[in-house]
Amino acid sequence: YELKQYKKGLKAADAILRKVPEHGETLAMKGLLLNSLDKKTEAYELVRRGVKLNIKSQVCWHVYGLLYRSDRDYTQAIKCYRGALRHEPDNLKILRDLSMLQVQMRDLPGFVETRQRLLTMKPTARMNWFTFAVALHLMRRYTQAVGVVDAYEKTLEGTEIESEYEHSEMLLYKNWLLQEMGDPQRALEHLSQIEPQVVDKISLQETRAALLLQLRMFDEARVAYDALLARNPEHCGFHAGRQAAELRTTVATERWLNEAVDADAEKALRGLYERLQIRFPRSNVCRRLPLDFARDAEYFADSFTAYAAPYIRKGVPSLFADIKPLLSRDDKRDQIGRLISSWLDSLEQHGTFPHSPTEREVPSTIMWTLVLASQHADCCGDTASALKHIEAAITHTPTCLDLYLFKARIFKHAGDPASASKWMDEGRKMDLADRYCNTKATRYMLRADLVDEAAKTVALFTKDGDQHSNLFDMQCMWYELESGDAYLRLGDLGRALKNYSSVEKHFTDILEDQFDFHTYCVRKMTLRAYVKLLRLEDGLWGHPYYVRAACGMVDTYLRIIDRPSVSSTAEEAEALDNMSAAERKKAESKRRRAEAKAKAEAEAKAKADAEAVSASAKGKKKDKDGKTDDDPDGAALAAVDNPLQKASAILNTLQNYAPNELRTHLYAFEVATRKQRRLLALRALLKARAIAPADARVHRCVVRFLHERASQTLPAVLAQVIDATQAELGLTGKATLLDVNDSYARKYPDDAAAQMAHAQMLALLAPSRKDEAVEAVLRALSLPS
Repeated sequence: YELKQYKKGLKAADAILRKVPEHGETLAMKGLLLNSLDKKTEAYELVRRGVKLNIKSQVCWHVYGLLYRSDRDYTQAIKCYRGALRHEPDNLKILRDLSMLQVQMRDLPGFVETRQRLLTMKPTARMNWFTFAVALHLMRRYTQAVGVVDAYEKTLEGTEIESEYEHSEMLLYKNWLLQEMGDPQRALEHLSQIEPQVVDKISLQETRAALLLQLRMFDEARVAYDALLARNPEHCGFHAGRQAAELRTTVATERWLNEAVDADAEKALRGLYERLQIRFPRSNVCRRLPLDFARDAEYFADSFTAYAAPYIRKGVPSLFADIKPLLSRDDKRDQIGRLISSWLDSLEQHGTFPHSPTEREVPSTIMWTLVLASQHADCCGDTASALKHIEAAITHTPTCLDLYLFKARIFKHAGDPASASKWMDEGRKMDLADRYCNTKATRYMLRADLVDEAAKTVALFTKDGDQHSNLFDMQCMWYELESGDAYLRLGDLGRALKNYSSVEKHFTDILEDQFDFHTYCVRKMTLRAYVKLLRLEDGLWGHPYYVRAACGMVDTYLRIIDRPSVSSTAEEAEALDNMSAAERKKAESKRRRAEAKAKAEAEAKAKADAEAVSASAKGKKKDKDGKTDDDPDGAALAAVDNPLQKASAILNTLQNYAPNELRTHLYAFEVATRKQRRLLALRALLKARAIAPADARVHRCVVRFLHERASQTLPAVLAQVIDATQAELGLTGKATLLDVNDSYARKYPDDAAAQMAHAQMLALLAPSRKDEAVEAVLRALSLPS
């Protein structure tokens, strides 16, 4: 088994079992060998039989745990390992395996206990010392963790260091522990002591600079950050630290756009960046950052012109993506628009920029200025101007691929996915070897619900064969998410669930992939990276891709629940009774044709399924573990008996890992409503309003909830709780729900989503005002989205 010679191992096991048929440990080992040959059912039967025959054998329990571990059932594996340790408490191998499962499952108290036992039993192994230190670190017992590292350091006295890098990492890890325990002064002193032994000089410099800032030693921090900027003047984090030192504050700010900047702070930062621009004349960041903190209009105009004009001359397509965050401030957005207009006028009339009237520009400069004007107009919601400028740019240089991509984006922002897909594909065809254009074209096709065309397009850059399988193996989540959304819009709930569940599978794989690092990282002494990895994995289910997939799955399950039943036999019989003889004969003929067609389709599907089963392995869709996908269309996923229970399970994960995501609470409301759990629905509404009180989706849910409350008789305690929170939901005093709905529409007159929500709720609350609701919908459609 250890040499992976499984067939030889089976022969040896069979030879023993011929002589001793009920030898439990051999039966268990035979099961383990069969498990490695992918015969899992037989493997479990043999191992269970082995445990039953020799229940006091640590080998049988250990093997049983290994089987569960191979199937990623870590909870059961831990139980089996504990069973093995009851019969052999000091088995090092079982203890090591148990500790790996404990940290994988984040059983941190158990992990600390197990690693302490291992250290006590074998203190000569360096790995035992540092795994115990990491366990204490994860439990936030920093003082004890530092004590463990100190104790290990004493064992090194008088010995030669085998690896300078690993020793350096150990010292930096200890320094990190000192920082996390809240003792920056001691951490700074320790950093000075270990400096000659540290190999990672950049990390040492970064740590020292941050500690100096934290200790308010601003003059020393300036020197430290200047040294870091000399290494890399494009590092925004170094700039944030240098700015904080200049302003004599401990808070390093990387994003100044939404921060309050007073005149003194702006003056200090302006002086700093005038010096830095002289010191680093080729640094882009030194010219870009002043645009964030500039509040003086003249200074901003000069800085923006100096920054943007060279990129326009060079024809850099990503310029707008760089300056787009500036448009979040109204004053800067308007000023940038005026500057671009003045440049465009000057270039069209004189062929020069207004700030350099003697320097004639090359013809491409006006084209890129038109592009910038188009992108600015698009960002401001002025679709007509954006299209006008981009058309002028295309007329000027029709062979420039990027222009078609920009035009597609304008249509996307305007809410026309079909035209956006058309123009993006036009750009793709101009360079068929460009993977980026292929990816963008595929995305836009999926957003236009052109699923088949998207599959053919993305297949141009996948391996021969089944492109869906290749994309799954590459964990191409953007494609699966866009496909899931497209199928959901098309009503193909099975395929939508299939794509969303593929994303969930990728995140499960990412979570499982950390297993191999539990021993590797400690052995290689990359302890800082290891702890950061564990913390990253702890928040994995809050990643935007998973949140999007989970919301898609919940939405799909809700649609399955709300889907009308296909059984309408009684209604059809009643309709037949009301028909004339000729109409009844015609209807019967139509029904027989439909039944014959359905039968023929079923037979064809059965034949195709039989052919698929008998096909060679090459023709089957398999995942990366070599398993055949028996449900490629997601039909089984969509045919679940308990979709509400499935939605609730996914929702629990969202509530734990994405509590600040509005969609989490909107879907929590929908699920609770269908479960008739009104208090849970109320809690979801209150949390949703706390996140986005003005959101149209929240308004719809609030009105629906209160309307249902008014139309039903509830238990006294429940009604009292709901009535007590009506003010928090916006229903105050003697106001009615209609008043609340009309007030919401008046509050957001230019918001299309708000006006549409008002119209929908008006139709719900006052069916007699249907004409007024239709007019409100038409008004909402005329507003910019």
